[in-house]
This record gives sequence, structure tokens and C-alpha cells, in this order.
Amino acid sequence: NEAFAQCEPQLLHCNAAIQGCDLSNNSPQYWNDLVWWDNSIQSHDLAETKIDLSLSVLDTCSGDPLAVRCLLFLDLDGDGLQETVVDSDNPPAAGQINFNNAFNPNYSGGTPRIFDQRPVPANLFWRFELRTDVSGDTVVYQLNWVNDAAPNIAEMPELAYGTHKVRWVITNAAGLAKTCEKIFLVKDCKAPTVVCINGLSVNVSPTQLITLWASDFLQYTEDNVTPAGQIKTGIRKSGTGTGFPVDGNENPITSVVYNCDELGTQSVELWAIDAAGNADFCETYVIVQDNLGYCSQSPLSQDFCAKTYCFNDGLEEVVFEINAVCSNGQINFFDLSDAHGCIDISPWLPSDCVKYTATPSFDGNPLINGVTLFDLLLIQKHIDGIEPFNNPYQWIAADINRDQIVDTFDIRDCRKLILGIWDSLPDSWRFVDKSFSFPDPNNPLATPFPESITVDISNPTIFSGNFAAVKICDVNCTAVTGFYDRIPETEHLIGIPAPNPTNEAAMLPLQLLGAERVYLEVLDFSGRLVSRSEMYLPEGPSLLEIPTSAMPHPGVYVWRVRAGEVVKSGKIVRY
Repeated sequence: NEAFAQCEPQLLHCNAAIQGCDLSNNSPQYWNDLVWWDNSIQSHDLAETKIDLSLSVLDTCSGDPLAVRCLLFLDLDGDGLQETVVDSDNPPAAGQINFNNAFNPNYSGGTPRIFDQRPVPANLFWRFELRTDVSGDTVVYQLNWVNDAAPNIAEMPELAYGTHKVRWVITNAAGLAKTCEKIFLVKDCKAPTVVCINGLSVNVSPTQLITLWASDFLQYTEDNVTPAGQIKTGIRKSGTGTGFPVDGNENPITSVVYNCDELGTQSVELWAIDAAGNADFCETYVIVQDNLGYCSQSPLSQDFCAKTYCFNDGLEEVVFEINAVCSNGQINFFDLSDAHGCIDISPWLPSDCVKYTATPSFDGNPLINGVTLFDLLLIQKHIDGIEPFNNPYQWIAADINRDQIVDTFDIRDCRKLILGIWDSLPDSWRFVDKSFSFPDPNNPLATPFPESITVDISNPTIFSGNFAAVKICDVNCTAVTGFYDRIPETEHLIGIPAPNPTNEAAMLPLQLLGAERVYLEVLDFSGRLVSRSEMYLPEGPSLLEIPTSAMPHPGVYVWRVRAGEVVKSGKIVRY
């Protein structure tokens, strides 16, 4: 025992890390079958690389054999759990591993799965085998790939990507066992190749901007593992950041915007990133020009207006929803029209936006504002062919149920409004792009008409931004805009909140004929009550505060004030 103790084997370099950083191209001949799946690249072909699985042992007990066992634990389904074991004492058949045997007694059983898909005879399939190389007192044990046709040839095994583990168990003649265990990661370390085109020359648009996309500068990109269609690209102006360009939501930034202050040669970085997060870039340039002289003109208007189609009256407090596509992603915000029915979105819109869409909505009271029995008579005359509509907007007003047909069902629904059976509609006004030309004047409803306006900065056209506002059921244009702001002088006066839009509190003026209990409610746009308060106010002028706590998140809210028998409501936007 003393002799064996003096020559106890020493495990050399057990703490040395195993290098699993792959820089090679993926081979389709290994780990490529329907039973395998790499979710990161959506492929049945697992990427792999050669791994050195060896251990050096200093053995000074000459002639006393060592028992060495190598256990290779593999995570082949990418779930972080090493479910498969290759045992050097009982290796799997050639070209196979025994999947999901890690929790069986002595690592037996498992499901045979093929890893070697080369079109070669069976005796050339690789199999796992422990090989020994002796040099003096040092023995190197290595788990290799070998084949039966050429037994003298041994290769390092090519292991699929994942977090794996190797365990060595060395036992000497005295029964003393030593263990060396290492966890190692096999992963892709090669950045994709990205090749730029050699420069661009562009002109600014009528908006005094020009938007360029990553694809405008890309010649090609490729990677050793990630398919070309899954390689993401990004772009930034040179020197404005580091690493792959992303926005605040970690989405790739795919465009850059230049204005009239950036005429001349501008450098850009075109980036590519693979599924493993490896990134690289190439640098190129763009020459920004103003050959058409747009920089000396006023930029493209960013105003939108909603006016009645009958008299071109502006609608106050129309809600405009703006969706914009910008270099940092998509943004969404709301704005309220002024007394003329217009908004100017330029204070809200970032300069790097390349496309924006405006969609208006307005919920004027549908029961008493312009809807009368005379409207029903006119609709009936149209249906009977006695007095057909002569304006496409009359068709839109009469089609209350939006089935693209004007019939007696529409008369029935309008009558429900007049009789008070219905006291509201989802949308009591509709808005049509005023520049739209109805292709069939005899049936304007046969073709869908645009109820929003989109402006594409990269390809601008003549843009008015005007909407024709149509009151549902009001085919003879008797709706009075702003009717509900006209309170008789013999009653309490309730104003409208300001500022609106706001990012703080808003103040609403009151003029009370006498001391009165006043109620304030704030609802979100779905109709849910957010805040309710009441107070006793004296006769005369007062200011009622709508606090920021009543509008906890950006969006559109409905305010409602009741003073005695007088009730007034409207919309307020928190940005």
C-alpha cells in the first residue's frame, strides 16, 4: 500500500478549459437528420466543431495498469439538460449515439440516433473509442472518432453546439479512484461576412429629408451557420455608436435619415448579426444632394384637417390617431383638432420618420345632431329611385350598418336613433380622404374608400391631408358642428379643458349661476371609469382641475362634468 501511495497517478491540466469556439463552416454530413432540431436557426442540421477530449496522466507505477473511463454528457436538444451519455466502457454503435440514456442505470439503453450521415460504406462510419498514447511516465487518454476500415486513423469528434460535460475516472491497481470533470460550451464564434456596395448618390425629397435603408447599401452577407435569410442587418451613421445598432426595444435599426444640413459625402456603417449574436460591419458612404432645390423651399406640409363635406366647416376635438414608421421603430400617438378641424403633427413627429398614417374619429351625438325624419324620407326616395343621391357622401351617410348597400335596414337603424332606442353609435361620423375619386358614381359603396391618409416620405406625392367628414344618417347636411358647446346663458357655463393635449394637469373653466355641487368624471377610451370627484363651488367663475393622476397613461380620455342639470363632456389627450 505504501508503494502504491508513493506512485499515485497525477492528473495533468485537469483544470484547463476545453475550447469549443467554432470558426468553421457547418458540415451537412454530421448531426443532420429530422430527429435533430436547432430552434435558434430553425434547422434540422445541427452545427458542430471538433473538440479535443483528452486527459494527460503522470503514472510513476511502471507496470501497474490504470483503469480509465470517459463519460461524455451531451445536450443535444438545446434544453440545457445533458440527456445523452457516451460511455467509453460501452460505446454506442458506429455512426450513432444512444439519445436520452443519461438517467438510465449505468447509462444503458436510450434511443439510437444517427449523427454520421456521410454517403460511405458502413465500415467507414465514425464511432467513439478511447485511445491511449504513452510517452515515458505520461499517458494521454483521448476520446476519438475512429472507423473499422482504417483503424490507425483517429479524429477529434465533432460535437454539436450546446453545453456539454466530460468526466474522467482514473483508478489505479490499489483501487484508488480520481475524477476530473469539465463543463464546456460548444458555440458559434464566427461573425457573419457583410459586404457593402461602393457608395450611393441620392437627392433629398420635397420633405427636405431622405431615408436610406440597410438594404440600399448591402451587396451580400453570409455566415458559417446562420442561413442568409436569418442574418439581421442594421445601419447607423459612422461614429455615432458601437456594436450592432438597435433601438430601445432591442430591434435592429434599419434606416438612416439625412436632411438639408447633411448635404455632401456621409459615411455609414452597415452591420450584420447572426443567430448567435456575432456581429461585424463594413463601412461605405452616401453622397446627399439637392439637385431639385428642395432645401430652398418650404418642406412638405404635415397638417391634417377634418371638415364637413357639405359646408367645409371644421370639426373641433376630432381625435387623430397617428401611426409613424421611424428609424427607431414604430410610434403611435393621438392629437385633437383645433376649432378649424386641423392638427399639425410636426411638433410630435420625430424627424427620422419615413412614413406616417393619420386616422380620424369623432363621436358627436348621433341622436339629435342633424338626424331627422326628413333624412329617412330622402333615403327612402333614393331606394325607390324617385330622387337618387347625387353625392357619394350621401351614400356613406345613409349606409349606417356599413354593409355597402343602402336599403330599408339602414332606414330601420336610423329610426332607432330618432326614437331613442339607440342613443349612440360606435362611430357617428366617418371620414374620407377628400382627394379620393370614387370610380363608380352610380354606386360609390362598391369600392372601399380610404378612411385614413398615409404619407410616404421616401416617395411623396401631392398631399393635402384633408378629410371629408360625413355625419351618419344625416343625408341633407343639417348637423351643426360645435352644437354641444353652445350652452344657454340662463344655465351654468362649462368650458373645455386646457392645455389639450397635455402631459400635466389641465384646467377647466366654469361659470356658475349660483353655488352648486359639481361632479367630475374621467374615463379611458374603452369607457372604464378612471377617476371621479365632487366639490361644492361658489357662484361665479371657477377653475376645475383635471389632475395627472386622472390620466395615468398616455392616450385619449373622456372627461365629463355635471353642474346641476347641466352636463358636458369631451376628450382630452395625455401624451
